[in-house]
Amino acid sequence: MKKLISFILILVSVAVKGQTDSSALDKLTPEELLQYYINEPEPPSTFKGPEKVGDSLFENLNTQVVPTETVHANALFREGQEQNERNAFLLDSVNRADFKMKPKIGLGFGRLAFYGDLYDKRFQSPLTARMAYDLNVSQRLTRYLQLNFNVMFGKLGANEYKNNRQENFQSEIRSGGVNLLYDFGNFMPDRYKLRPFISLGVIGFEFLSKTDLMDKDGNTYHYWSDGSIKNMAENAPGAQFAKDIYRDYTYETDVRERNIDGFGQYRESAFAFPISAGFIAKVTDRVDMKVNFSLYISTTDYIDGVTNNSVGERSGNKQKDNFTYTSFGLQYDLIAKTKEKKKLAKDTLNSAFWLAMDNEDRDKDGVTDLKDDCQGTPEGVKVDDKGCPLDDDKDGIPNFRDDELATALGVPVNEKGVGQTDDYWQAWYNDYMNDSLGADVEVEYVGNVLALDQKKNLLDLKKDLYTVELARYEGTIPSDEMAMLLSIGDIKSITLDNGTTVVYTAGEYKKIKTAIKRRDEFKNEGLKDAGISKIKGKKITRLTEEEIEAILNKQNANELKANGENTLAINSGTGSVENGTVVANTNTATAGTNTLTEVDPNDEVYNRSDIIYRVQLGAFRQRISTSVFNTNAGVLELKTSDNTYRYVTKGYKTIQEAAAVRADLVIQGYSDAFVTAYQDGKRIPMNKTKATVEKSYKEDMNEEKMFSSVDKKLVVFRIQLGTPKKAFAEKSMDERVKDITGIQKQTTNTGTIRYVVGEYNGMDSAEKSRKDLESKGFADAFIIATFKGNIISIQEAMELLK
Repeated sequence: MKKLISFILILVSVAVKGQTDSSALDKLTPEELLQYYINEPEPPSTFKGPEKVGDSLFENLNTQVVPTETVHANALFREGQEQNERNAFLLDSVNRADFKMKPKIGLGFGRLAFYGDLYDKRFQSPLTARMAYDLNVSQRLTRYLQLNFNVMFGKLGANEYKNNRQENFQSEIRSGGVNLLYDFGNFMPDRYKLRPFISLGVIGFEFLSKTDLMDKDGNTYHYWSDGSIKNMAENAPGAQFAKDIYRDYTYETDVRERNIDGFGQYRESAFAFPISAGFIAKVTDRVDMKVNFSLYISTTDYIDGVTNNSVGERSGNKQKDNFTYTSFGLQYDLIAKTKEKKKLAKDTLNSAFWLAMDNEDRDKDGVTDLKDDCQGTPEGVKVDDKGCPLDDDKDGIPNFRDDELATALGVPVNEKGVGQTDDYWQAWYNDYMNDSLGADVEVEYVGNVLALDQKKNLLDLKKDLYTVELARYEGTIPSDEMAMLLSIGDIKSITLDNGTTVVYTAGEYKKIKTAIKRRDEFKNEGLKDAGISKIKGKKITRLTEEEIEAILNKQNANELKANGENTLAINSGTGSVENGTVVANTNTATAGTNTLTEVDPNDEVYNRSDIIYRVQLGAFRQRISTSVFNTNAGVLELKTSDNTYRYVTKGYKTIQEAAAVRADLVIQGYSDAFVTAYQDGKRIPMNKTKATVEKSYKEDMNEEKMFSSVDKKLVVFRIQLGTPKKAFAEKSMDERVKDITGIQKQTTNTGTIRYVVGEYNGMDSAEKSRKDLESKGFADAFIIATFKGNIISIQEAMELLK
């Protein structure tokens, strides 16, 4: 063992310190060499030279390559080159000037375009937008990043004319903020005068929105269906005497003070996050031209005075009011310096210096340094005309370090040039096994890894599983096939990404041969379309016969290999060693117990002849989220041919299991849940099973019957008044609801506070209460539905109450 450690240390040390004086070290014994490397000081940090070539024991060494020694020398360079490189690193990516403190001031103008609730497409063309101006101060941080401080003043407005809605507004916008600009300076050379950029920032802005409702004479606009504007409503008495009036585009009415939708005194300020793109062009040393397009994503929906909570036809979308700014501007550099022309450096070295350099031979091998491919050859070593040590046997080890000068061409060698033949490795192994420290060597035989406990772990989640795909339905399941699916104990359903196609499968197996066997059983029973699919995570893929065959061959080959390499088990004894070869005791070598199995022992086996019990949860005209049935029994959804959504639990082999699940469901509030039985593709009466059924009990065998197992008292309607996000908004809401009894404050998953009131078992009583609250100023109050305390959709609640 000591020799093995010494041998390993020698190889590692040679690989790391290949430039040591090898001729002196070759004379040391292994023990002396080990002590030498222990005492050797660390190499200096200024070490320079080529990396170690290494020996062919650990590296694939080209036999034509000759190793070299370390060369200590300074690299050649042109005078001033390093300074130029340092200066280039500190240059502005556009101005080529130092940016330690180099602010720029910019002035721009452009158009603000509205992007909110008005217009059919919710978008306003920049050509019909309103003017705005911006002022900014920028400071470059790096070659490619620039910090900008900016303010903007302008007007934002829109005019919408529809048959059912005529809205207009104009808003004064004042904003200020910062943004970080990236101009690709770390990729684009400095010679380019035109440079694109992108930026991201944050601003705060104020808006004062007004609308044009009256002409210059004070007449209110009335928009008629023929497109004209009159001084009277179209359906007013005496409308035949109405006169045409025209808009004066004077926005005289404050939108917030008008309060047509009952929003009250909302804040006329908000934040926005501008996302910008454009380009900067260099005009002079001090002046840049900037073209910019910015999308301002705001946090308010009140700029145009229209939201999704507006009354009647005024109702808008749920998105915030955003706007865009298309601008052109100029930037002026306040501190830029005029670039100085560089003067060419003069060569102060004479011809004698260069002649001496041409003739220099520092390793004194007779070959000048300019022609020497192997600098640093030890003194006295014979070299070729390129200055490299001779290597007669072409094994990559020069003659002065080669202990075997006649190694056959192509034979790998160690660091001393000795060929590593079979005899070499046999001698090394014998030497290792005969080490005095290893006299009592114990031979350990690794048992069959297939005999390990096949427990599922986290790694199994990343592996492919194989299942039997029984059917795919884009829509409903034929009624005559639903009982067939329910009679399969391990049936599962997977809805594809399109939301309409449902795949029904049976079983999940690690070995594809198990899935093939199960598929063939289904085909023999009449399911001709049964096939094999691969499941990975939530994705399912149908396999072709060629893919199935390829996977099967691969798994069989892996099992045969594992079975052949790992089935040797030793019951007793330690074996023996003969001539360096491990020999097991013949009376203890037995074949492993793990053979190629057809079925994973952890797979639950279902036969078509088995009686499968399921608990029926409900059948509805509308789809219900399976989360409503809050049970760990596993819920299967089936859409039948009469457009009925049926929900049942997974299958159970015994009536005891199904009855226990049904009892637990009754306690949870599913009082009308009941057990049904299936066998051989059909539903069978419970009295034909092992279940104990009262004689007076008459089982309804109608599979298309609509029913709900849910206790209707658990469906509760409540009124939600609001969900303030900020602390000041919460205080304001507390003040508004202080006179309302029964108010509850609930914290949502997003951290907001939900204000709810009341508990109603019917939608009518909840709607009556909501209208009463609306008359008290809570125009945005709305009804929510809960089941067992959890919020569900109104549609689901109404369906559960049927």
